[in-house]
Amino acid sequence: MTKISGKITAAVIVSLLAMQQSANAQQYELLESSNQPLSIKICATCHGSYGHGNPVVGGPSLAGLEPWYIKKQLQNFRSQYRGTQSDYLPGFEMRASVETLSDEEIESLLVSIQSWEARKPVATISGDSSHGSELYASCAACHGASGEGNEFLGAPGLAGRDDWYMLRQLKIFKSGYRGSHPDDSGGAQMRASMQALQSDQDMNDVLAYIGTLE
Repeated sequence: MTKISGKITAAVIVSLLAMQQSANAQQYELLESSNQPLSIKICATCHGSYGHGNPVVGGPSLAGLEPWYIKKQLQNFRSQYRGTQSDYLPGFEMRASVETLSDEEIESLLVSIQSWEARKPVATISGDSSHGSELYASCAACHGASGEGNEFLGAPGLAGRDDWYMLRQLKIFKSGYRGSHPDDSGGAQMRASMQALQSDQDMNDVLAYIGTLE
């Protein structure tokens, strides 16, 4: 009886997988991705059609993010400053997605992304924003008192960004998954600044404060 049940279960699984593959194929046929702009082909799967992000697959919002910062990060992925660790899947997949982009294609992406309208993120992290404001003092030197960013210093704006993504980045900076490449001076500076955040609670607190910035 067990063997029969096992065969039936296996057959059902194979059948379901076949149905899913067929549905996926039909879905992609309807998308007609060959006629879509490069920004949709490259970005939409993980970042959403209008760059609003997808926390399920780890794709942050791109809408409203500074073009100069997006360009720098695309170059960092392409140069393998980021995304070389296969056990950090979002970064690894991002590098694979953009490693063959030309400078012209990157510029084309930036034009499309600038047309996407930013929207207010949903807070997913709770913490002590009062304590977070004290911790943020060390962040403000580069990212600005109001989280507005500083292109000269290579520091992106933080206000209005996805808190879950910022938390993930803080953790991978602290672990060395980001900012450890010898030619990534900006990443190394960010890694050094992580000394101000000693615990996960510190990270939550500073992100709770950033969430109050306009």
